[in-house]
Amino acid sequence: SAGIAGDMLLGALLDAGASLDAVRSAVAAVVPGEVAVRTSTVTRAGLRALKVDVEPVAEGHPHRSWARIRTLLGSADLPATTRDRALAVFARLADAEGRVHGIPADDVHFHEVGSWDAIADIVGVCSALADLGVSRVTASPVALGSGRARAAHGDLPVPVPAVLELARGWQVLAGGERELATPTGMALLRTLTDACG
Repeated sequence: SAGIAGDMLLGALLDAGASLDAVRSAVAAVVPGEVAVRTSTVTRAGLRALKVDVEPVAEGHPHRSWARIRTLLGSADLPATTRDRALAVFARLADAEGRVHGIPADDVHFHEVGSWDAIADIVGVCSALADLGVSRVTASPVALGSGRARAAHGDLPVPVPAVLELARGWQVLAGGERELATPTGMALLRTLTDACG
């Protein structure tokens, strides 16, 4: 509750009226034949919501580096606004991951966020915003959660280090059970918003 994740933000934007076909087309332009973006109506705590699932279509998805993802986004047939926003979000995410792992951003390989589903979430959200004609985004303080999370690098505290790095300068709320804010969600929020309030 009151956290942020890429798939949940994408679901909210699709539920608000963004075109699923536009999102699917944008994702397929970057990673053709790799993933399927599906939606379903679910009930959470008695409330209806639109859930997005990004499912692999191909086997053996690579763990792509930021440098490789930047090339894929640069050569994809995307509207300029969608491409520019997606590049900015991935740059911020790669920078945060690089800082917490002590490596250059270009050398970051997306494990936890899984390059194919992160691409779908980020490109999907950027496409949905463009489809809805959204030019300005604001957001509230974000709940980060608590506990532990299993990651490619081992057992990590929640919020995970990349989320903490991305949360610098943003209003956050402590507490809440489990991981409530993901690195992809925080990168989208911090890149696409211009005010917290």
